[in-house]
Amino acid sequence: MNLDKYLEDLLFRNECVIIPNFGAFITSLNSAQANIEGVFVPPSKSISFNNKLQKNDGILATYIAEVNDMSFDEAMDIIKLNVSNFKNDILNKKEIAFNKIGVISIKNNVLEFKSSKGVNYLKEAYGLSNVSSSLIKRKEKSNISSFTKYAAILITGFLLSAFVYNNELTKTNQKNIIAYQKANSLIEEKIQKATFVIESPLPLVKMFVKENIGVFHVVAGSFSIEENSFTRLSQLKSKGYSARKIGQNKFGLFQVAYSSFNTRSEADIALVEIRLSDNQAAWILNKEIN
Repeated sequence: MNLDKYLEDLLFRNECVIIPNFGAFITSLNSAQANIEGVFVPPSKSISFNNKLQKNDGILATYIAEVNDMSFDEAMDIIKLNVSNFKNDILNKKEIAFNKIGVISIKNNVLEFKSSKGVNYLKEAYGLSNVSSSLIKRKEKSNISSFTKYAAILITGFLLSAFVYNNELTKTNQKNIIAYQKANSLIEEKIQKATFVIESPLPLVKMFVKENIGVFHVVAGSFSIEENSFTRLSQLKSKGYSARKIGQNKFGLFQVAYSSFNTRSEADIALVEIRLSDNQAAWILNKEIN
């Protein structure tokens, strides 16, 4: 059983997919472009390979186990067998081909990766193809260049993205305001019903307002020993991160996040900064915390 299909599926959902003890495929976002030939290229994800990221984060094995209804250990055995074959191919200077992902080869004792063309791993742009300006009908007397038209399309897209992003923030703020207003109303109602007698103290009113925690978490690590998760949590907080524990996954690993965000765009921005400054193996988990 090879890993190609599992890697392909995970690259649509994750920014980083690690093959334990071998390396990691990393995606990076490319914005939409209009080149000088008048061809509009939709946004996409490009793929690179980093053989220094080999620490097992459990994502690949967990996915293989879920798809094939097997245990985590059985999935790890499949990964180990594939990794063993990969390393033998490298020793024999053979290319390692990953279907629809790319090819790893060795030149001058250095691993090189060449990504496959024609596959866009950005879910939001899946199925979109390049559009040539020849497909656009123009009026004969129009003085507007094709480049200007494409620039206008791109600007409109960015403005719409900004509008959606701001709209999400506005909705979140409105929900918080409504929650606070309800809490205040309940407190006032409790106080009004209390008997104001000097000899009797005012009844203690306890209100619990659910903390608004985002569902997109930038994960710092998963730990089999809970004490280690507390140690990592303290380290992150000392660095100034709004770190928190986000519970256990289905395999009992204690997960710690740098921070949590309401929108994917906020989490993507934070992930880029964290990978550059602290941890290249950080990744994003979409999970609602009760």
